[in-house]
Amino acid sequence: MKFLESEWRKIVLYLALTLVLGALLAPWLFHFGRGLVHQGTLSDGPPPLPYLHGALERSPFSRYFNRAVMIVAFLGMIPLIRSLRFRGWEDLQIRKNPCAIMDVFAGSLLAGGFLLFMGISFLYLGFFIPEAEAEGDIIPKLLGTAIAVGILEELFFRGGMLGVCLRKMSIMAAVLLTSAVYAIVHFLKPPRLKLSEDEVVWSTGFEMLGRVFEKFSDWQTVTAEFLPLLVLGIVLAMARLRTKSLWLPIGLHAGWVFSYQLYNKNTDDGPTLAQWAPWVGDDLKVGVIPLVVIIITGALASLWIDLSRKPIAKLVQDQSEPKA
Repeated sequence: MKFLESEWRKIVLYLALTLVLGALLAPWLFHFGRGLVHQGTLSDGPPPLPYLHGALERSPFSRYFNRAVMIVAFLGMIPLIRSLRFRGWEDLQIRKNPCAIMDVFAGSLLAGGFLLFMGISFLYLGFFIPEAEAEGDIIPKLLGTAIAVGILEELFFRGGMLGVCLRKMSIMAAVLLTSAVYAIVHFLKPPRLKLSEDEVVWSTGFEMLGRVFEKFSDWQTVTAEFLPLLVLGIVLAMARLRTKSLWLPIGLHAGWVFSYQLYNKNTDDGPTLAQWAPWVGDDLKVGVIPLVVIIITGALASLWIDLSRKPIAKLVQDQSEPKA
């Protein structure tokens, strides 16, 4: 029992240190990025360095804050897992998946397809309007981003964090806790404030940290933004548990990220959008209708798991039966 209590202390300490160290790192990361912009060395280099130069130049302090927290979280997961004495994937309750490739493609098509279908419906209803010039040439970049985000976040939340929690608590409690942490991390995004370099000091990260928690004071915002993220985390966690692998969650996650970013890049808010809150929000992940679509996608993902495993189960059964 003392070991379990010690294990919990390590997890809580890890989460607290992630926020504190991320807030401390953010101003240094911001000034480092701005320094690279002023030097101009990236803009004259080969691709993709000019793109990186533009991204650093356009990014407000809030984006540096997000990246700082993510960097600390990923780096901190390594000593956390070692301190908890994990011997490998088996300890995280992850097994080899014979349907890995099919799970990735099925998850991507299910999540991305239904999200885009909802978005096209919103366009038809006038909630959003198409951009004058569509950005079709960004598809390769969005695909790369979606794959990277899907892999990294699933390794972190549904791989490491859920695996840690399953050692301490029941399945339902572990799913709810990790989904809540996932939702909080994405819900508590700092406001996009335009801060000059002189305004960013060592304590600016802590000021930003205080601002992000203000969103919990608005119940309508919590309903429209936090609940869809919470349910999304539950869907991904259940996909991970039912398949005992990360491939289906990675596919679902990548599909959602790709369709979400593609839609945002090519649409603007319609004139009647504000009248439909909290049913529809200012993007595809906000609102009661997106929440329903996430639930439907989760149900279809569960159906895919049942259908895709039947041929394998039958093959295993046929091989185990003695020959006449």
